[in-house]
Amino acid sequence: MGVSVLKCRGVLGAVLVAILLMGFISPAVAEGQVQSAENAFHNITVDVAYDMMTNGSYPNLVILDVRSQYEYYMGHLYGAVLIPYDELETRINELEEHKDDEIIVYCRSGYRSTIASEILANHSFTKVYNMLGGILAWMDAGYPVWTTFHHVTVDIVDGDVLLQIEPLLPPQPRCTSCAENRTCPSGNVTMNINSTVLEQDENRTVSLLTYEFNGTTFEMTITTTLLWSYNELTEQADRTARFTSTEITTQDGSWQFYSLRYTVHHAGYNFTTFTILAPLGSETYNSSFTIMNYMPANKSLMSLEFVKFNSSVTLSQHYAVLGKVAKEVGKLYEKSGDEVLAQLAKGYYKMKEEAKHLSKIVEDQLKEYDKEILQSNAILIDQTDSDSYPECPPGEEGDMICETMYGPGYCCVNGACQPCPPGGGGWSPECLWCLIECGIHVPMCAIACNDAMGVCLVTPPPAPTCLVAAAACIICIIANVACYSICAIPCGW
Repeated sequence: MGVSVLKCRGVLGAVLVAILLMGFISPAVAEGQVQSAENAFHNITVDVAYDMMTNGSYPNLVILDVRSQYEYYMGHLYGAVLIPYDELETRINELEEHKDDEIIVYCRSGYRSTIASEILANHSFTKVYNMLGGILAWMDAGYPVWTTFHHVTVDIVDGDVLLQIEPLLPPQPRCTSCAENRTCPSGNVTMNINSTVLEQDENRTVSLLTYEFNGTTFEMTITTTLLWSYNELTEQADRTARFTSTEITTQDGSWQFYSLRYTVHHAGYNFTTFTILAPLGSETYNSSFTIMNYMPANKSLMSLEFVKFNSSVTLSQHYAVLGKVAKEVGKLYEKSGDEVLAQLAKGYYKMKEEAKHLSKIVEDQLKEYDKEILQSNAILIDQTDSDSYPECPPGEEGDMICETMYGPGYCCVNGACQPCPPGGGGWSPECLWCLIECGIHVPMCAIACNDAMGVCLVTPPPAPTCLVAAAACIICIIANVACYSICAIPCGW
């Protein structure tokens, strides 16, 4: 299969428009002037803003991002300075030396930047430009964004793999029902969870999971069977793979899914791939969800790519395509012109190699289960080094950033991401509720969180998996939004 990367927007056309505007129209004249008492700021389009940033006429230009730190962390304009709009009044002195320099102000869609522009104008900043439409309009125009988070869409046409790679911004927080006619709880949620191993031998484990929620006791029996295993030991790396079948039985019925875990221990990195497969009959998988995690030594920047397949593939093709995705994302970082982003390319090229190797293993040794998958989704993660903790803002926003980078159990402690102290941080009630609901009502979401991310919430050894957790936990960690918007991505609702 060949591979092509589709450009998402008409960047060239937008650049030509900006060049034309540069010769004939100044930003202040091209767009509306908004009065604020005796002062004023100017509204400009993203095309005019791009021209101001790139034509070299404004050597002291300031690009001011007035969103939250979490939004900034997920993606921002190159060279942007962050001061959240609700902190601008108290931090206005940080911009004092730029009172007579051009300042382009932007937010997500334009509302907060308008407020911030008024604040600057009222403090006698003389050249304030409010970018209409915010970063959303900027992305729609095809202009570049500094980000380590992307959404990748895969289409396969006549054997060619077509990739569309776009920056991924955090969704707007919201809370809707996790399942039909179910609502998100609020306040403190207490759950008592117990797991008991009923039977266990070399290839099969039967566990009983009992948990209490709001005074009601629930039970589920989980039977896990090892169907195939693989081990490859070389001077460079130790590679292992396991393919298992899991059946979950509750009072409402029973569901089955398959899972494949592939682990590589290398001197320079660790690499894990975990895939869950929901069967549809004996010849087809209805859906799959894969987490591919590359963990190098001595790295403090995390990147993450959400991948959605619009075409069906076999299991071996699934990994081969993810290898192509990793390669193209690596090229994107390498050619970004940013030294920090360029450092990520090596990790994605390693991911490509391991994904290709896994594809070959499945094709050669797991033929019986190398079936067509109708719907596929995946997450590629270039993980941070757990010994390098970044700075973070205090409060809930800092905790959100730390959970995004390291997963549940990490909080913002003394201005840096650290393991949460006893009794602090961890999962929000909404996320826990969603995990339980999706794990029970949507079999595809009944995934072991520790197999996916190395995190076990409830089940101690020797049980092989954290049976309550769901694939939705990954979305919860990253987006920190509740219920439906969490479950929709991995479950394909």
